[in-house]
Amino acid sequence: MSTYTLDFDTIQQVMRAHRKTGILYAEVASGVMKLRESCRIEIKIIAGDIAACTIVGSSGRYLTGNEATQELARLGRIRWTFTPQQVGATSGASIVPPERDTSPYPRRVAYLDQEQMRNWPRLHRSVFALADGTKSIIKIAEVLVVPPEIVNKVLQDLQSIGAITMGSRN
Repeated sequence: MSTYTLDFDTIQQVMRAHRKTGILYAEVASGVMKLRESCRIEIKIIAGDIAACTIVGSSGRYLTGNEATQELARLGRIRWTFTPQQVGATSGASIVPPERDTSPYPRRVAYLDQEQMRNWPRLHRSVFALADGTKSIIKIAEVLVVPPEIVNKVLQDLQSIGAITMGSRN
């Protein structure tokens, strides 16, 4: 993990020059012009290029794509945290917030009692409990205060054992 205090254009140049792959995060207390609230910025970088860019406001409203990058270009210097990942590790991670009807909303499909989940890691139990079909991956990550790519990995684990399914919002 590395930290940088740079403007958006400069952090893009650094990532591109070093062909970095991973996730850039930043917290902005005053928010961006279109959201006007504290925000979390999440940028997925693959081999130095931006693969996805999301700004999530404290209210849950968000900006993505060109709209998000245009807002970031106006912010000036930001304290960035970069978490490197291997190229294959980022392909399953999704930091893009849910679209209105098409994005996955994890939902429990198996009834499990406490005894059956006893040996699961705490994070797996927490994600399973929140996977009720009404919360997106981003929302679950916010509730648990963990990066969305970690939640996505846990959801993949839970899906592989048949405990949850990924579907559209209920």
